[in-house]
Amino acid sequence: MATIGMHFGHDAGAALTQASGYHVIEAERRLGLRHVCGGNERFARNAADWLAELRDRADSPVTRVAVADWYTPVCRVLPPALVDLVGKDAWWARPGGNLLNAVVRPVDLTDWPPADGLGDVELTVVRHHYAHAALAYYTSGARKALVIALDGTGNYAENGMVCLGEGDRLTPVLSFTNRSGPRFGLVYEALARRVHGSQFDTGKLLGLSATGETDPALLPVLRAMLVPQGARTRSPDLYEPLDEAALAGTALRYADSWWEYDPDSGGYLDAGLADSSDDDVVHSYGSVFPDEIRTADGRRTEVGHSPDDRVCRDLAATLQEAVERDLVHLVTGVSARFPGYSTLCYAGGCALNITANSALVESGQFTRVHVPTCCDDSGIALGAALAAADPAERPALTDGAAAARLAYAGDALAVACDGARSSALRAGRTVQTWPTEEAFVEAVARLLADRKCVAWLEGGMETGPRALGHRSLLVSAHWPGARQYVSQTIKGREWFRPVAPLCPAEDAERYFAGPLDHTDTMLFAVRVRPERAELLGEVRHIDGTARLQTVRPTTHPLLHGLCRAVGARTGLPVLINTSANGGGRPILNHLDDALELLAGTALDAVVLPEQRLVVE
Repeated sequence: MATIGMHFGHDAGAALTQASGYHVIEAERRLGLRHVCGGNERFARNAADWLAELRDRADSPVTRVAVADWYTPVCRVLPPALVDLVGKDAWWARPGGNLLNAVVRPVDLTDWPPADGLGDVELTVVRHHYAHAALAYYTSGARKALVIALDGTGNYAENGMVCLGEGDRLTPVLSFTNRSGPRFGLVYEALARRVHGSQFDTGKLLGLSATGETDPALLPVLRAMLVPQGARTRSPDLYEPLDEAALAGTALRYADSWWEYDPDSGGYLDAGLADSSDDDVVHSYGSVFPDEIRTADGRRTEVGHSPDDRVCRDLAATLQEAVERDLVHLVTGVSARFPGYSTLCYAGGCALNITANSALVESGQFTRVHVPTCCDDSGIALGAALAAADPAERPALTDGAAAARLAYAGDALAVACDGARSSALRAGRTVQTWPTEEAFVEAVARLLADRKCVAWLEGGMETGPRALGHRSLLVSAHWPGARQYVSQTIKGREWFRPVAPLCPAEDAERYFAGPLDHTDTMLFAVRVRPERAELLGEVRHIDGTARLQTVRPTTHPLLHGLCRAVGARTGLPVLINTSANGGGRPILNHLDDALELLAGTALDAVVLPEQRLVVE
């Protein structure tokens, strides 16, 4: 039997889980709109077709459809029972309390047209953060794990959950809310919106943080915004209490109103929002960052709107420091409350913060930290399916196979060799195919050694926002200017955005230090060894870190061989890897889009490894 999951909020999509594996449909990749939600008209037109497609992919009948409970009200294809549950059932909507009764619930399938062609199925609603947790645990291969989900918000101001994974069971034990913190996601989104223009630009803010310096006077203010002092003193095992002297006299200005530090609540907006709606709480912390901050020494810091503003850069660095300190303290405290778990499974939008992820690994609390590639809301559809599925409908995974099984569960690049050749020739490009994989790899290595950039399109598409060598732009890291060429010239990205090195796993220790056993999926930061800083100047971020992906001949034979072949020519088996897309566009998944990128930018070639084909 099989289970289909759906998600109607931003980063919407659908997914299938069955014993033989997963398949994930990310709506933004199908529709060409980043972070698209179920309220988009094209989503509504395609939803039933995606369900039918997943039904046809299933090895056996689909018995259950699971929908996540966070949605956009403008979506026209919502199950009526989902709307009723979220809007009218006070017990389901209550954060905390007895979560066992409010994470998975069968509901009436009546009057939901998209499911008409699926036959006799059960409809199940899954709580947003429980879907995150289920994704993290059931794709990890672990049989026992502490599971934590953290993000900006779901419904009801909830922003996270703790679960305990034991065998086939995932038991929720703790819920977090933005009313009391931790507000890691919301405050990060607010500053990203202020500096970069969108709540989805948190990745840019993380890159920018490396260009600034931590401000000791601003640090306690930002930490009180993340978790008010009242919550810290009530739960000191989870949240580190702050020095009241560092908060006395501090204040935040929003437009013309100053919010003084309130010793009773231990925060700024907290007292004024005590009787406000959940939506008001989320909006106040996540949509608006203060215009000005007064610190305990009386200094007033006016906040700008540009990444070139030194204040914004220092704020980004200070907020990153605050998040890392409070996140490690929180996870350490949760681990102490629920001892005996050596594996941490971590998901939610906050899990895309790679330097914070590395801080969790290096805290020494766990032997392994698993973050799924689609840890943000792009994985919610699959998480809902996994949460509702019978154990037999979840692939049986070992730790080693888990990450790879999920990472490339997206759409395949469906193009035959003849079709690719015809499309390229029609576009006026030169096309060459190679008789063997060895000859093909050597041909691509020659291009890279000659300072060319290629789009490498192979197999199933990556799930989540990271390109992991299946939809990647690759350039050799051996020559000065390589990063600017691929990141700024071709993709039009900002100067402070990091690029990711791609390196054979057996060579990683020569060039990098840090959690090298967590580098398969580019979700943890490592450090460039100081003696290699000049050699790796093109992949080394401003703070000395790198978003490393290591490859092995058993999992990425052609990419591994390519690194080796480039290394033989240049002396450095390290490539720069970034997603194959133009500025502001989703990762591409059609040959025509790749040829358009080739024609409209400085990209030098498109290569299709499975066809051993090179288009220039």
